[in-house]
Amino acid sequence: MSVPDPRPAPAEPGPAVSPSEEDRLVLDSVDLYLERGRELKKWWDQSQGGGPTSRRFPLGRTFNRPDVSFGFFGEAPIGGRVLPVMGNFQESFYDQPKTAMAGKAAAARWMRDQMREFVLHYFLRISSFRQPEGITDTGGGAVPLVLQPLSWCSQQGGERQGFGFSQLFFKRRAGGEIGTFPDAERFAIVDLRQIGPVYEWIVAKVRIFDFNITYQPLGRNTPSFVLPLQEASYLVLARDFLLHEEEPAPEVLGRYGFGYAFVKNPRAGALAYGPGEFDAAVELIDFHVLATGEVRVAMAFAANRPERIVNPALDPLQWGVRMADLVSFGLAGRLLAQGGEALGRLNGGRDLDPVSAFILMANLVSGGRAASDLCISWEALEKSFLLTHFMQHYTMVTGSILTWRQIRDWLDATSLPRWVVTGEGA
Repeated sequence: MSVPDPRPAPAEPGPAVSPSEEDRLVLDSVDLYLERGRELKKWWDQSQGGGPTSRRFPLGRTFNRPDVSFGFFGEAPIGGRVLPVMGNFQESFYDQPKTAMAGKAAAARWMRDQMREFVLHYFLRISSFRQPEGITDTGGGAVPLVLQPLSWCSQQGGERQGFGFSQLFFKRRAGGEIGTFPDAERFAIVDLRQIGPVYEWIVAKVRIFDFNITYQPLGRNTPSFVLPLQEASYLVLARDFLLHEEEPAPEVLGRYGFGYAFVKNPRAGALAYGPGEFDAAVELIDFHVLATGEVRVAMAFAANRPERIVNPALDPLQWGVRMADLVSFGLAGRLLAQGGEALGRLNGGRDLDPVSAFILMANLVSGGRAASDLCISWEALEKSFLLTHFMQHYTMVTGSILTWRQIRDWLDATSLPRWVVTGEGA
């Protein structure tokens, strides 16, 4: 059963602001990636990552295991073609009311009302956080930047975790006018219930604070290289990805959630795949309040499978062909080009960037044992990406519980801390 939203009707947004030329590159592609996201969500809703051409595999944690979790490979109809996709799903316990047996029904309704406000109004404002960090007075002064890697002095300020969202642009429902959110409202993400009545869509940007690439060329328990990447993605939130249902089933008091389609960065970065570089991707985060008051959270992600990892597509075979062609006045180039094309076919038609070239050559030299015995394969790399994504969202959601429990009454807007209202922490 769907009931009207008890909150008063939202005010219309302020006057539109002309975007810059750089912003226009993003806005020009919003409709394209929004439609791809809709098609991908429709495929997910119908298949749940299954189907005749799909394959599921385990993907989970060893501590506080989710009730359901899996990764998947499949094929989805996107933009008039069949697109190879991959993704993951996890569903688990979030919270429950702590009350006496006699008050459980009232507590469950209270939980529903609080969770509705928390998820649809404030969640995107509080999705980044810092882990506590111990600081001791070591007596040292300010350490020069060049010497910080050698210093044993305590450093102030822990690293952020989770996701930091900011809203950039909107499209009005009435009239279709496109505008820019003022800087003062950049982190105060609008009440998501305004998407539909007031806004056609909102373009946001998400900063992933703990996105690291770890590489251990000599295997486990050996020295590793950790590359912390300042990754960010453009997102578009539309009514198609929001969930606001009251009493949808006898044992469910409410379902509230949000999602978004990813918009590809207009300018290529160091990575050709990952945050900001998806050709089609969607994320869905839904909270279900059961009749017992228990709250459960389900998260689904789906995106196109990668064709290469690094930008630009560094094709060492092609480089070798060109160099040999220069030295031999064109003779060797023609011969090596045929071999390069054959290796490209063995690589599934992917561009031979350094990562895929390493995987291909390792398996050619070892007769395929690099993949079977050492997990050096394209599929193993894809599963590693999915596991990283899985853990990032798990960290974000579990971190949000600390904020959820800090606030006594999410419906009492006058008592909310400033950092919740503005979305900006200290």
